[in-house]
Amino acid sequence: MAVLDSVREMQDRTIEQMKTAQEQFVSMNERVAEAWLSAAPAMSSPFAEYLPKPTEMIDTYFSFLGQVHEANKDCAARIAAAWERASEDAQA
Repeated sequence: MAVLDSVREMQDRTIEQMKTAQEQFVSMNERVAEAWLSAAPAMSSPFAEYLPKPTEMIDTYFSFLGQVHEANKDCAARIAAAWERASEDAQA
């Protein structure tokens, strides 16, 4: 098995384990939120209309994070390409 095949296999297992843990965490939060909201008295939130919803903040954050990731990936690829060219030139 090639080195990259082993790395990808480990990455796949890591992602699956992460998703399993996340699902358990989401399930627990759903139960706690439901219990809390059914027990807590209704309260007004005078500034709530001016604040973004949590899901909107998450979308904005991860959209930005995706842009940062792509910029970093492009930079790393360009650096690697520069070193590959230099190595090929040195071997020629």
